[in-house]
Amino acid sequence: MRLGYAILLFGYHGWGRLTQIYSYTLLDQPWPFVSVVQKLGFPLPPAFAFLSALSEGVGTILIALGIFTRWAAVMISISMAVAVYSKVSKSDSFELPALYLLGAVAIAVAGPGRFSLDSIAPGFLKGRKQKRAAAVSWGQTRT
Repeated sequence: MRLGYAILLFGYHGWGRLTQIYSYTLLDQPWPFVSVVQKLGFPLPPAFAFLSALSEGVGTILIALGIFTRWAAVMISISMAVAVYSKVSKSDSFELPALYLLGAVAIAVAGPGRFSLDSIAPGFLKGRKQKRAAAVSWGQTRT
């Protein structure tokens, strides 16, 4: 489910958002999404547009790989909750962002699962200190 969700969200939204960030920041092209964020009342609309786009672009890659899965899913959930609110306030169909929101919440609750980089290499991103603390708490000694 995690991989399918990430592929769909990245394919339909994430890749486009990343190219829009590139065009806006490096090529100095206008980005209509910034005005959408501004109309929603967010302070610093370019910053919030950038964060939203990163959550849909980079966040989906992290979910697909199973790295920082819960954090990425929470960030996507926030972005999709705002998207649902935006659609509802305009009386538009909110079905698609609501489905993406539901999927992100499910992934945030369920976690990365067995087939993720976090589960393949426990402690891969947690650091050696936590591994040693866990070993001591279970009565294991270092060899």
